[in-house]
Amino acid sequence: MGSDQLSGSGPDRILKGVALKGVGKGLVQGEVLLWDHPISFLGDVDPETGILKRDGFEADITDRLLFFTEGSGSTVGSYVIYNLKLNGKAPRALVMAKADAIITIGCILADIPLVHRVPRDEWSGIRTGDRAVLDPVSGTVSIWKSDRE
Repeated sequence: MGSDQLSGSGPDRILKGVALKGVGKGLVQGEVLLWDHPISFLGDVDPETGILKRDGFEADITDRLLFFTEGSGSTVGSYVIYNLKLNGKAPRALVMAKADAIITIGCILADIPLVHRVPRDEWSGIRTGDRAVLDPVSGTVSIWKSDRE
């Protein structure tokens, strides 16, 4: 992300959620990957490759800010998130409408910043490829549209 997006023109949108305390200290910058459905980390995500596959959709979550509605599935999902980190295939941060214990524990184990309770209706217009800066302390997520000039 260019430095002008942090010091020059402001973001197109700022989202406010609840940060998972104690996980991540500095700003997290990167590209948004938007998945408008629940994710089961056991089954939907390959911890060896970082590929999310479900319902004909396929994308690499590695080093992205992964936006998704909520988690679903097995408690083993926490360990899949941890293995993503061990394999260098983890997302930089998670942004969710509703986090559960499985996702939360996975983020704690893997030290992946999480902001949740971001109202789903505030996501309108956000797309994969947009750029974002997440503050893991305040729970704010600033979005810059990818088609912005």
